Amino acid sequence: MNNTVLLCPPIHFDVTYSINPWMKGEPVNSELVMKQWFHMKNTLEFLGAKTKLIGQWPLLPDMVFTANAGTVHNNKVVLSNFKHVERKMERQVFKQWFDERGYKTFVLPEDMNFEGCGDTIVSGNQMIAGYGFRSDLKAIRRAAEILELNLLPLKLKNPNFYHLDTCFSLLREDFAIYYPGAFSKHTINKVKDIELLAVSEEEANRFACNSIVFQDHVLMPAGNEGLKFLLTERGFDVHLLDTSEFLKSGGSLQCMALWI
Repeated sequence: MNNTVLLCPPIHFDVTYSINPWMKGEPVNSELVMKQWFHMKNTLEFLGAKTKLIGQWPLLPDMVFTANAGTVHNNKVVLSNFKHVERKMERQVFKQWFDERGYKTFVLPEDMNFEGCGDTIVSGNQMIAGYGFRSDLKAIRRAAEILELNLLPLKLKNPNFYHLDTCFSLLREDFAIYYPGAFSKHTINKVKDIELLAVSEEEANRFACNSIVFQDHVLMPAGNEGLKFLLTERGFDVHLLDTSEFLKSGGSLQCMALWI
């Protein structure tokens, strides 16, 4: 398992446009943004994870969500082709960062939408990937080929859960939490050899599935005490962190963490 995570300090984080149902133009408290982000960073480092930083460009308020930058595996990076024009410039910034550090970067054809670890999870030799809103089926297929991973494609059906990491979190290779309302029954039945624990609609709306997983530690958005209790019984060490300012942009903890 990777123990190094790429983070982006939210110096210029704001909600200046709307590209998902959660972005309603609510004002952002910049001081609280930094406090919440540093709480996440400090918790990860306290638990033993290593952190790397990339600077945020002023015109890219969502760049803090580094998980969307691409999918990383074995020193290869398939960079994102963002669906919305507001985020397209992020790709070049992340490409430069990875190129300068010796990663082999890949750019998909422009007609393929792909949003990295917002929609993909790498586990062993498998890539679990969501498609339908921000990433295309043909894009996740191509990404899996490049990274030499077996693909488990999951179609998303609920626009409120537009990325896989908003509704599905793999806590161990054989255990995940998910929100049933984000998937059709046919789709979720394709998940084999992984025990699935359903979260409620309320927990999903608090972005419970957008949790950072590091070893047996789970960093989960605040307000999910019931789920914390259930996961603690299963041997997980669950930390509830407030991400209220980032939720205004439709993102939370895992959105801000790219394992490299």
